[in-house]
Amino acid sequence: MHDSTEALITGLRAWTKNYDPHVRAAVELLIWHGYWILGGDRSWLRHHPDEGMVSVDWRAAREYYDACGIGSTSERAVLDLAIALGEDRFRLGIMGSAHAQAIVDAVRQAVGL
Repeated sequence: MHDSTEALITGLRAWTKNYDPHVRAAVELLIWHGYWILGGDRSWLRHHPDEGMVSVDWRAAREYYDACGIGSTSERAVLDLAIALGEDRFRLGIMGSAHAQAIVDAVRQAVGL
């Protein structure tokens, strides 16, 4: 891993440290996948060098996703999901435990696990 890659990942994790779980989940998905944060246009990432953080501008990420047209179908799906999580589109943070478990079960079934 390059120093700049490590700094980017460290900066993203520093930014999400005190955020809600949906933002941490979105960023960890992007880190795990790598394609969107390690290559290409990252204009939707905001660097805050004085704070040692890198944030995601979810609105800019959505605009980029809608306009870019690059990446494979699965790469685009990962970015779309990460943005939806980061924006809290599905309001996952307000779900009680029964609803949360039903959502987890539905996603597991949808992906064939």
